[in-house]
Amino acid sequence: MLLFGLMQPAWAVKQVNWQDLIDPVAADFDDPFAALSLAELRSLGTVLRLRKLLADPGLLSDARPDIEDHLDREEAKLAASGIDTDGLLSRRQEIGRKRAEAVMAGNPDLDGRRISIPGYVIPVQGEENASSTGGYLVPERGMCSHTPAPDPNQMIRYTLATDWTADSIYEPVELVGTLSIRPTRQEITLIDGQVEMIAVFDMQVTSVVPRARKEPDTMDRSFLHFTRPRSR
Repeated sequence: MLLFGLMQPAWAVKQVNWQDLIDPVAADFDDPFAALSLAELRSLGTVLRLRKLLADPGLLSDARPDIEDHLDREEAKLAASGIDTDGLLSRRQEIGRKRAEAVMAGNPDLDGRRISIPGYVIPVQGEENASSTGGYLVPERGMCSHTPAPDPNQMIRYTLATDWTADSIYEPVELVGTLSIRPTRQEITLIDGQVEMIAVFDMQVTSVVPRARKEPDTMDRSFLHFTRPRSR
């Protein structure tokens, strides 16, 4: 009976946060770039750009001294900070590939689970101006329009199996339903124009719980729904 009591029913709702959506295995790799400051990353990028310029056979000879001087200064700056410039640049493609794989990987333990997760909705209008029956859930208000889109495994494409409708874009809610790992790619028209929405997760929503707003609602209600030109 104790074992039975500890077992979680298949229909039980698991409360999750956005960090739970990340695949811990795919995200577990040595990323030497993560410890660098923004200034150091910019300096590293400058070194790479200047080296490429110097390797260009079409570079004018009178431009070379200034470029070499700039390169020496950037390399010296990185060396003074204890940064292995050559070592980092040699790993940039490897780390880039691992980062891309990590952001496209969802936590397999949540695939097919009934969950509850808080966030902000971006309702998407259906075909031929039909009412919105789905959209996207994002972790922070303003994502995809005022700020960049989140990583794909930090965005959920949802479909409503309820008559709830959003009052406004970025309405704070808690969605309850079945989560699936099913990557989708779609272009929608948002406030700032066309936005590509890449989501690792799909969610069939059975319940929506409104959350209290912590910020004043300055969004124009005319931006409530957004069209979807095409999806892939």
